[in-house]
Amino acid sequence: MCGICGVYNLSGEPPDRGALGRMRSALAHRGPDDEGEHFEGGLGLGFRRLSILDLEAGHQPMSTPDKRLTIVFNGEIYNHLDLRRGLAESGVAFRTRSDTETLLHLYARHGTGAFRMLNGMFALAVWDASRRELVLARDPIGVKPLYWLHEGDRVVFSSELRSLLAGGFGRGWDHGGVLDYLAFAKAHAPRTVAAGIMKLRPAHFLTVNPSGVREERYWALPGRRPRTPPLKEAVESLDRILFEAVKGNTLSDVPVGTFLSGGVDSALVAALMTRHFGPGKVKTFSVGFSGAGRGVDESVHARKVAEHLGTDHHELILPQDVLSRLDESIGLLDEPIGDSAILPTFLLARFAREKVKVVLTGEGADELFGGYNRYKAAWLSGGLKSLPSWAAALAAPLARRLGKGRLFDLIPFADAAAWAQAQAHATPAELGEVLHPDWRPRLRPGAPDWAGGFDRMDDLNDALGFDLATVLPDALLMKADKSTMRASLEARVPFLDKPVVEFAASLPGSHKIRLFKGKYILRRVAERYLPADIVWRRKHGFIVPWESWVRSPDNALVRDLVYGRGFMEDGIFDASQVKQRYERLVQGDRGVDAGLFFRIVILGLWAESLKKEGVSL
Repeated sequence: MCGICGVYNLSGEPPDRGALGRMRSALAHRGPDDEGEHFEGGLGLGFRRLSILDLEAGHQPMSTPDKRLTIVFNGEIYNHLDLRRGLAESGVAFRTRSDTETLLHLYARHGTGAFRMLNGMFALAVWDASRRELVLARDPIGVKPLYWLHEGDRVVFSSELRSLLAGGFGRGWDHGGVLDYLAFAKAHAPRTVAAGIMKLRPAHFLTVNPSGVREERYWALPGRRPRTPPLKEAVESLDRILFEAVKGNTLSDVPVGTFLSGGVDSALVAALMTRHFGPGKVKTFSVGFSGAGRGVDESVHARKVAEHLGTDHHELILPQDVLSRLDESIGLLDEPIGDSAILPTFLLARFAREKVKVVLTGEGADELFGGYNRYKAAWLSGGLKSLPSWAAALAAPLARRLGKGRLFDLIPFADAAAWAQAQAHATPAELGEVLHPDWRPRLRPGAPDWAGGFDRMDDLNDALGFDLATVLPDALLMKADKSTMRASLEARVPFLDKPVVEFAASLPGSHKIRLFKGKYILRRVAERYLPADIVWRRKHGFIVPWESWVRSPDNALVRDLVYGRGFMEDGIFDASQVKQRYERLVQGDRGVDAGLFFRIVILGLWAESLKKEGVSL
């Protein structure tokens, strides 16, 4: 796991070494073990390394012996040993044991076609000196981030948004990105909240040469299989594929552990690690809140799983008012994400880093197998669409009463745009009430533009595929990446191994939700390893008591932001409206949307933290 950055002046003018140095320095937490740089003509590459494989070698930037190709790479390639064997058999001589060198020679042999051959998480840049061509690429699901900016005849890129800002690139708010964040708690790719700075979309690569800049997709979810495997056969296959994924994700020359929440996803990962390494040889890490009831604290369930599996278990117990320390670590928010769990996740990562350098996590299982409550709405919607129109009209009112919330109210979903809109936390009208008058004309009713690449929303698998490409990489995966890398800890996600993703996408919705129970097939696999009360326990999620924090009249952090002369004068919000809502919140008015206010606070704290670092939008 590393941090990469670079500047390419298409004019051939040498890049500003000072700017590249500031970008690289801003990535120090992603790679405290080593650093490097490469300058050639109009190109400058920067690198920070967290050593995981081939600790002695593997220095980057790495070049081919003829110096034609140079690479900087962040991530891990889990099938690199198989790829390496094939290259060696064809005559390639290797100097290191690193997956970076495997990537470099694979690209030399196959060009951008190499990306389709990779199973792993990655963000990379390859420079071809003979063509004066720079290629940027991001893994199929977007586990690793990559930000870029094109201005004039210059393209710059980095693993983090703050790194680009530290280099002096990107100034001003991106209006669409800010509004997207306020409505959905995240800015969806390709946008960010910073003007001009883009996120490279998952499964895409960017080609930059004197002819221009071109973005292309190299991978997409496969279509459904012509034959639906019986459930028993599918359970056997999933068990085997998941075990291979977990085993591959443990490839490392440094200690590996796993986060354990007590839910079925992380518990299954821990169980498969125990199957691979044996009892007592797997380190698990969980977080809880002191004095919290079971509705908030899941550490008791994590402890039960650890005892059942015989893991070397470690607990971090946090105070219930943990968010009072949010200002101390708001800088870990490379970009604003309205998820209150990011701070406890960072604290857990820092705690785990004392024992291990790599952890496995359970992210992605819900988006593959239908774990969230909203997928029951998609499942019901698909069922209605399969009926004759007269029967669907009769059944729709009943289907809408089977769940709570806006998503169930809108069953059936006409298309992907309707599905996307239903997931918004705030409507344009609601946002208009708090925005500065100059920002209100920028509000646009209707489908968000990032939903434009999707059309169908005919069944559960359409909803899962949509969220896998949008919600997951821009929210949960970024939370995991930013919080763990801030602690110099590598997080791996075995559920998002390409073979697992492709197998899950091929399964029918009836294998994923059955008897109104999500992740049905995954739970059937987990039954083989875990107690039934863990396997079939209702999904809980990582709940942090953020609303009581926002509403507290003693919260000086929020009060200073609302009444201060900094962020509230930046012209995004109507300061008087924000103050009025804050006063109603602390008085206990339940008619005020505390969630929207929390997102405003996070955005404000993020902007103020930039100013403290000498950077402003």
